[in-house]
Amino acid sequence: MSITFTHRDGGMEDGTEAGVPSLVAELDGPIDDEHPDVSVTDDDSSWIVSAFQDGTLVLENLEDNDVQPRHLQHVSRAEMIRVMAIMVRGDLAALQQLDWLPGYN
Repeated sequence: MSITFTHRDGGMEDGTEAGVPSLVAELDGPIDDEHPDVSVTDDDSSWIVSAFQDGTLVLENLEDNDVQPRHLQHVSRAEMIRVMAIMVRGDLAALQQLDWLPGYN
């Protein structure tokens, strides 16, 4: 399984579960409307979880336009780390069981 982290500055790198807390910590920097999020992508399945400075998480599939994006609001940094770690582990079934709302927000 291949995981890619996308940082707030747009840089990308291979990711591991151990790196998730540092990735989420990037959200605690200054408010930046141009770069408000970080993400974890499962390159094999094209699922991505994006975390935003305002506490929103978005789950979407980059390759399947028939799958609608979903979101969670008011998510703590600890919960962001937990959800993104689930993505890194490739447990898509566990991700699907969360109380996602339709759309981006």
